[in-house]
Amino acid sequence: MTYLSIIFISFFIITALCYYIFPKRIRWCVLLIAGMVFYLHAGYDKFLIVIATSLVVWLASGAMALQYRKAEGEIAGQEAGGKEKAALLAKYKRKCRNFILVPTLCLIVGMLAYCKFGEMLADALWQIFSFYISWDVIVPLGISYYTFSSVGYLLDVYWKKGKHVDNYFKFALCVLYFPQIVQGPIARYNRLEKELFIEHPFDYKQICFGIQLMLYGYAKKMILADRLALYTSRVFGNLQSYEGLVILIAVLASAFQLYMDFSGCMDIVRGASQIFGVTLDRNFDHPFFSTSTAEFWRRWHITLGTWFKDYVYMPVAVSKWLIKLITKIRNKFGKEAAKVVNTVIPLVIVWLLTGIWHGTGWNYVAWGVYYGTIIICATVFAAQYRKLGEKLHIDMTTRTYRRFQMVRTFFVFAGGRLITAPGTLADTWTAVKQMFGSFNPWIFWDGTLYGMGLDYKDWCVVVIGLLLVHRISIFQEKGSVREAVARRNIVLRWLIYYGALFAIVIFGMYGPGYNASDFIYGNF
Repeated sequence: MTYLSIIFISFFIITALCYYIFPKRIRWCVLLIAGMVFYLHAGYDKFLIVIATSLVVWLASGAMALQYRKAEGEIAGQEAGGKEKAALLAKYKRKCRNFILVPTLCLIVGMLAYCKFGEMLADALWQIFSFYISWDVIVPLGISYYTFSSVGYLLDVYWKKGKHVDNYFKFALCVLYFPQIVQGPIARYNRLEKELFIEHPFDYKQICFGIQLMLYGYAKKMILADRLALYTSRVFGNLQSYEGLVILIAVLASAFQLYMDFSGCMDIVRGASQIFGVTLDRNFDHPFFSTSTAEFWRRWHITLGTWFKDYVYMPVAVSKWLIKLITKIRNKFGKEAAKVVNTVIPLVIVWLLTGIWHGTGWNYVAWGVYYGTIIICATVFAAQYRKLGEKLHIDMTTRTYRRFQMVRTFFVFAGGRLITAPGTLADTWTAVKQMFGSFNPWIFWDGTLYGMGLDYKDWCVVVIGLLLVHRISIFQEKGSVREAVARRNIVLRWLIYYGALFAIVIFGMYGPGYNASDFIYGNF
């Protein structure tokens, strides 16, 4: 039930009507039933897997909460000093870690690994031993997203940063909340729980804002992302036939395509949730305005970045083994060397895992190494870069330099797309050779550029659309565009609404070759 289908739109309208018809105290039940129906539409086998997984996670968190209550009761019943209390808590924490947390994490992360690498394992067995195992890997809807959410929930309960959800059905709603399960944002249960279970009144203004945000998302996806996909898929699908600027344009177009696709989906998701009165975490904060790669990744897929920071980077940075290693390096090589190691090791782990999360091929490992190397170098050599700028008399505070930084960051992002968009590392190498094999600016006036999926009018729509999104993004940096629209008179407001709707209907991509399920990040 893809977000772009008539089935989803009808399903969503019916759900929203039922949500506001039923009493406030049971509206969360409407969302739970809707989530179950949404997931069942993807298949009964997938639904059973996600229910079983969520039940295991819920029971594990309940078991850890019970152990902590036992520890508190035992401490309360004894006249123990500070050391004795700490020892008792440590004993119960070890039990939670060794017998509950670690086995549960192995199970749910193992399921994610199986879904991602199952077919690759079968191929590897065939290549190595000429032994083939035929199996159908059942991939539950949104498994990457709800697995990460579940891991975060379990660790929060274990670290006592979050509470166990006593009602399983309420926990199941956090897992099955249908607007976000396919592509995120990655949920934090302690925040999502507060949004889902409070009594939301009917708010006409918020419903209007939600519809506006959904329309904006549909426009970015159907007018821009899907139009650019016609060009990029044609070029990357037959790299040997193209060269020079044709491939360079495809790389740059794929960068815009990915942003319009993913951010458009997030606008649809957050707009749909706003209609229910539920505020989801932002996943994008205008990343193309970033002046560095590190800032870019703080603005792009924000919930994934914060998840890795909280559950991978920080635990590694404060781990006993790393602290021991840093202490040895500090004693032997000095503070600067220890500081470098303390920066590099957590970032290496984070970016390797980030690459593997995005895909299973070696190109995604290379993608992780690419970004990890850039961010590590920028962090480790920050002082040297600043001194170099001073020696070259570069004023880094000017608006011109800031724009240069934005363009540079965009091309770094496009370089990352060059690693993954063609398909494999071999295809990437082919794309690089073909791109630098010739210089062919005549494609802009001899008609070549307009015969590869997009004609002249299509390119005009793309350019105008990108400029509009850029302008809207500038306004959003300064304040709320929707609030500004709401302050206009009713005639202008409805002209904007109808203009957006008709733009999607007239300029949206449909017809042969169009696949409404092709949200790029849905494949991750």
